[in-house]
Amino acid sequence: MKSFQRGHEWLAGAETIASPMDLEGINEAVEYGGRIREEFSLQKGEIFLNHGSFGAVPKCVQQVQRRYLDEMERHPDDWYRRNAYTYWQESQKAAADFMHCEQEDLVFVENTTAGVHTFEMEIQFPIFSEDEICEKYEDFFQSNPNTKIAIIDAITSPSAVVMPLKRLVDLCHRYGVMAVVDGAHAVGTLPVNLTELGADVFTGSFHKWLFTPRGCGMLYVKQEHHTWVRPLVTSWFHGLSLDKQFFLVATADQTPFTTAKYAFEFYQRIGGMDKIIGYASSLATEAHEYILKKLQAEPLQIPQSMESPTMRVIRLPDLPQYPCTREGSIAFHTDMRNKYNIQCAIELIQGHLHLRISTQVYNTMEEYKRLADCLLEVIQTSRKP
Repeated sequence: MKSFQRGHEWLAGAETIASPMDLEGINEAVEYGGRIREEFSLQKGEIFLNHGSFGAVPKCVQQVQRRYLDEMERHPDDWYRRNAYTYWQESQKAAADFMHCEQEDLVFVENTTAGVHTFEMEIQFPIFSEDEICEKYEDFFQSNPNTKIAIIDAITSPSAVVMPLKRLVDLCHRYGVMAVVDGAHAVGTLPVNLTELGADVFTGSFHKWLFTPRGCGMLYVKQEHHTWVRPLVTSWFHGLSLDKQFFLVATADQTPFTTAKYAFEFYQRIGGMDKIIGYASSLATEAHEYILKKLQAEPLQIPQSMESPTMRVIRLPDLPQYPCTREGSIAFHTDMRNKYNIQCAIELIQGHLHLRISTQVYNTMEEYKRLADCLLEVIQTSRKP
């Protein structure tokens, strides 16, 4: 495998060397389901149906990260003083291109929650329309005229509801409220154009749906806010440009960020958003309908337009051995893993346990049929006298 040389920023004459990603056999013709699962390190023999929580990193992307780690350990000063910023900027440009914004307005952060704290509006189910959500926000702004900042979920977690994002951002601005978007699940599943969206701040996770190493998120800041936005830790580059301030925050591991551009390339190589989300959305719909019928269960009461492309939520019956508490939800999904070798998400929503399915290109309908069979067995067993 050939290596390639890159330029430098800090020291004259400095050179960085890394190996490109091995993409042999990775292209749009790759078969989704069992075939593409071979490109991941997921435990053999286990049914993994919870991509939405922590993502999964392709083997080829893992290899790139290991090369960066090796480079960092061979010469830490070369890495931190000379080489890493160039890699960081290359990934920054790839991320900005994907999110349709200016490179200087986007920086890397470890995760979506490295952001701003403000009010949380409680939204109850059922939800009948997007208009209902917008009216709740408008009522809040009218009743709380001193509101300065609002955090808006693009896709709620764990309930997987797609919010009317553009309408809510515009509503915030109409009332003089700064719009901060939590886009943890939106990046890679919804087409997001940050320039057109107009949010003041948008933060999201690349590791959930874009195949980057974990601990790789992004923070977009509209140009007018650059002068006051700072990283949580002040380090060497205080007072410089936004990207330099966020580049070196303490002596952190930057390899998830420098590896990000290769994860984006993998995403595009296997078909890009249209093909990936087309497959995952179709599978989510089919699996959702099958499980509902099999369990005679209830879906989350939301309009179809607000369903996540890759996630669906189903209310489970109340069972005595799994109380409707956080501890009960943990016990339920732990038993599913230990007894049936299935990893799925069981979440507590509005006082009841719910199954959240999340679909990715390595999943198949047969896996969801197996999940439904095992859940039905748990339910029937619990109901026996």
